[in-house]
Amino acid sequence: MAEYTGYAHSDPKADAAALHKAFKGAGTDEDVVIAILAHRSKQQIEQIDHEYRIQSSNGTSLQHALEKELSGSFRELAVGLATPVIEFKKRALKDAVEGLGTRESTVIDVVTQSSNDELREISKDADLYKKVLSDVSGDFKTVVVTLFRGERPHGPTSQAQAEELAQAFYKAGEGKIGTDEKKYIDIITKHSYEALQQINEIYKKNHKHGLIPAVESETSGDLKRSLISLLKTKEEHFADRLHDAIAGLGTDERVLIYVFSIFDKATLHKIGDIYKAKYKESLKDAIKGDTSYNFGKMLLALLE
Repeated sequence: MAEYTGYAHSDPKADAAALHKAFKGAGTDEDVVIAILAHRSKQQIEQIDHEYRIQSSNGTSLQHALEKELSGSFRELAVGLATPVIEFKKRALKDAVEGLGTRESTVIDVVTQSSNDELREISKDADLYKKVLSDVSGDFKTVVVTLFRGERPHGPTSQAQAEELAQAFYKAGEGKIGTDEKKYIDIITKHSYEALQQINEIYKKNHKHGLIPAVESETSGDLKRSLISLLKTKEEHFADRLHDAIAGLGTDERVLIYVFSIFDKATLHKIGDIYKAKYKESLKDAIKGDTSYNFGKMLLALLE
């Protein structure tokens, strides 16, 4: 997939006027919605929303208009594109923990692949934070609580510390009977991705495989999934999530909506490159085969 070089300049007033026109009369011109929303950054869409409210006789927001005029997964994706990232992640978390059962996969997507600043901002919503914590338990809850503090460091560690942590990781799992899950959690949640890559290389050199196979053999369930997610870049994590969502019978459209709503085109292209390298099929082709109508058209336009 060719590298994406940036969003073209756009006129928010003209875009807002075009969207008003697309929504007038019987039916909606979905092609106009796709042509605009799929090729504008979050900042540009925020400017369009401002102009849309000014041009509306009753100050209607763009989000409200999209919810009214569109339907199905196409509507959810369009609204997601028109929603600020933090607000969208909070909404996804709320949906994941409301009602019967919890979609732990969404909780993992948010807490393991959000920045420290984003996690601290989300946790300021006391009701949401309390609800999430009440819906998770055990070692997985420890991971969630630790990450929500927004204190995960950045950058590499020293070679000496990396060697010490690689040894501690082995002694906590594969080097003993039983597993010290707390030590696994402590090492993975309290060190940066760069430091974990250093630890991984040392572990691989000493034990013939890296940290992910160790986590896979020594842990299970949501704890395993969350720790493995923290050992991947966000691009690799979401390439895998998209493959799982598309592969097999049916498509988990919630995952597609989440990924395509929160990332810009440059990041989506990087995810697409990893998807192609790992799964020997382009993300575009996978989407073509598993989605249809305006939802599929919007997803493909976002990958252009």
